[in-house]
Amino acid sequence: MKPASQTWCRGICFLLAGLLLGCGYGAVSERTYEVAQALCNISNRQQAEKLPQVRKLIEESLEQQLLSQREADWLNEIVEDANRGNWEVAERKSRRMLQDQVQ
Repeated sequence: MKPASQTWCRGICFLLAGLLLGCGYGAVSERTYEVAQALCNISNRQQAEKLPQVRKLIEESLEQQLLSQREADWLNEIVEDANRGNWEVAERKSRRMLQDQVQ
């Protein structure tokens, strides 16, 4: 293999590894952390009736610039998982967001 081909191949391998392992959420705002905590608890207890309140809190927090659009998208994705009945997935994602803050 030529050196340029080796570099390209390594780049593809790193990209695939990143996609497979996931890159995590990185640092988030205090409000995002609070909402993720709530989502983790709601998901654990499978409290579907609380999801509309969380959705509203996300929207209001975004309007008040207490969280970024990216963070709102992440949180809304978790809410959607819960809405679909994917409680374990929602709990896992919210817990991952929380864990990423202490690592």
